[in-house]
Amino acid sequence: MTTKSQPAMPSTIIIGTVPFTVTADPDEWMRIEHSTQTKGYYGHTQNREAVIYLNPNTSPEVQRLTLWHEVLHALSETVMGAPDYRGLPGAPESKDDAEEAIVRMLEHPTLAVLRDNPELVAYLTA
Repeated sequence: MTTKSQPAMPSTIIIGTVPFTVTADPDEWMRIEHSTQTKGYYGHTQNREAVIYLNPNTSPEVQRLTLWHEVLHALSETVMGAPDYRGLPGAPESKDDAEEAIVRMLEHPTLAVLRDNPELVAYLTA
């Protein structure tokens, strides 16, 4: 039985015109958790540093979804100029909560479309 090897996680992703470094390094993860005073997160995007940090203690599938989730956050800041989503119907009070709600709504369906349609991805990125 032959198993298909999974492609490696990219170390850099271009978002808009900004190259973001992607890391799941345990030492970097501990540093970002300490600096942000957070525990239990799956990922963090630091737009000023242009770095996406992924929790190294999650499965490859969770890391894949988390990477896409963090890319959506970076798009919000880098490409869309950190829009203020509070004006949307039913949006939470804080901008951060509103952005998180929107990213969560988009993460699964957009990743599923990309995963389920490799011909579409090849066509769009040609």
